[in-house]
Amino acid sequence: MSLRDLSILYLIAGLACAVAVYRASRDRGDARRRAALSAALCLPLWPIWAPVALTAGRGAGGARPDGDAGTAAARVQGALREGVSACAGTSFEALLSREAASRIEAEVARAAARHAELDALLRQSGFDEAAAAARVAEIERGGAGSGRALATAHLHLENIRRLRAMRDRDARALEELADLVQALRTQLVLARFAGSSVEGVGGIVSEVWARVEGLDAAIDAHGGAGSEEPIAT
Repeated sequence: MSLRDLSILYLIAGLACAVAVYRASRDRGDARRRAALSAALCLPLWPIWAPVALTAGRGAGGARPDGDAGTAAARVQGALREGVSACAGTSFEALLSREAASRIEAEVARAAARHAELDALLRQSGFDEAAAAARVAEIERGGAGSGRALATAHLHLENIRRLRAMRDRDARALEELADLVQALRTQLVLARFAGSSVEGVGGIVSEVWARVEGLDAAIDAHGGAGSEEPIAT
């Protein structure tokens, strides 16, 4: 392969990375100019800049819930069905019946739907944390006579941060539950073929139910993203 061919391939890869970085930047709420600049840097520097730009929003903005929560819910569903099949007709069936698995799936679906609702809300322009923080800074620079406006701006920013924390907490809870249910699935399969005791599985089942009840309590406590009572200032 000639140097020209390598250059063409390098440019094609750079263009592909630039498109991906631009879309990711806009999804995070970055301004068009900033997103375009980040994408432009990918053309000559894509091996270095693309990984940085594509992961930049994870630390500040939390997990990308839609994909992560949806994937976690699907993992729970798949592992539950395999677990039910593994213990069907055995002494473990009472620990994970089809009815129990259906209840867990229902709670996970509720949590994933709430998570998706929060994520969609936080993608709206009125819920941009960076813009809210900038507004607080702008009012603070204004000095005296802006006390009421500053309090309102601080309240708006704090509410956004609370909603973001709720969204990210739900994502983590679903991911942890998915890992636990997958461990339960493998434990059930191992118990069936290795002849392990029921007691060895019971601890994981109890932990799964504790996590499910935690999801249920969080949903009931908040009643969805849009039902929080307004806070007086």
